Amino acid sequence: MKFVALLLLSCLSLYSHLAIGAWVVVKGESNIVDGNVTKAREDAIHQALTYATLQSGARFSSSQTVSNGQLTQDSFSIAQQTQAAKVELINELIEGDKLTVMVRVDVIGASSHQAQCDSQSLKAAILVPQSMINDRAQLRYGNIGFFEKALSVRIGDTLTQTSDSSFAHLHANERLDIEQALVDIRGYRLPSWLSEITDSQYVLLPEIIDISTNPAESNMLGLWSSDPIRQFQLRLSLYHGISGEQVWSQDYTSSAPWEFERQETVPSNQNRFWNSAYGKNIDKVLMQATQDIDASLSCRPILGQIVAKQHDRIIINLGRRHGIKVGDSFQLVLQENLPDRFDKMRAVAGKSRATVKIDQVTQDTATAILVGQNAAYNVQINDIAIKM
Repeated sequence: MKFVALLLLSCLSLYSHLAIGAWVVVKGESNIVDGNVTKAREDAIHQALTYATLQSGARFSSSQTVSNGQLTQDSFSIAQQTQAAKVELINELIEGDKLTVMVRVDVIGASSHQAQCDSQSLKAAILVPQSMINDRAQLRYGNIGFFEKALSVRIGDTLTQTSDSSFAHLHANERLDIEQALVDIRGYRLPSWLSEITDSQYVLLPEIIDISTNPAESNMLGLWSSDPIRQFQLRLSLYHGISGEQVWSQDYTSSAPWEFERQETVPSNQNRFWNSAYGKNIDKVLMQATQDIDASLSCRPILGQIVAKQHDRIIINLGRRHGIKVGDSFQLVLQENLPDRFDKMRAVAGKSRATVKIDQVTQDTATAILVGQNAAYNVQINDIAIKM
């Protein structure tokens, strides 16, 4: 029975800023078996060329063969989007039974990130819950209660209005317990459960690390004083809604003057707050975060799921807001869950020959007719749909 690891349905892009042609230096290693140095050298150079390809942009997929519950075969393949025009062996070192080479490679590839990745016309729905905060006492300065909710609303608005790859499913009133969240996220249950009840492809967890305020500075005679400086440190973590694994995380640190009086109440859901220097500084951070999320998702296909099935008709949780149109074709992938060594369920998927064409589209869903009795029999709710 053959399964394809679900995470590896996504495309990996380790994009480096290369021009159309660029030299890179990479290292490769291989063990010398039975004294065959020539074979070890070939393997080491091949490994180095693989690394060079990954540095300049590549896609890979992996498959495992499972028989009676045991892994019998594990392999992966790389779809290269670059070519090595010239390869130079710089150095070779033999230590014991290990051979190491340093290779200089002239890499020719796409001139931009968009050229390296297939154009992504679809947008993913990202669930944004209420932000978590490490020290609620920091909210007292300025009396900015409900800042966690207001920040999530701002994150959702920024994603929806400016992101090229996503839009927000905003749930700013729902707060997650961080300790329980961290325990569950090590598996897949929490992100998967959240994505299922909200029909989201990803879950974004915002965590406010620091919004403390430095004391205001004044001159010796007290004739003037500067505004205190308030910190803003935010951690954003993005989780895949199906596999539950973390696909991206980034910390952002900045600061700006706090222009209000210490005892003044500054509602964080009003324009007065967001038009201040501190509010505008947060908006800049969120714009940068949106660009970083776009870069992370740009080479990942949008994975929809079958959320309803009756006879030969299915409903997919992708719709007009995601970019789906009538006539679009989808490949259906059968999803199953396997227990890992810790008895936590891992989502895996097996290839299916079933394809469907969308005949109805709503704002958040699309429907299609399954063709063939075998296809209709095998396809189940929660199976995956990938746009062809």
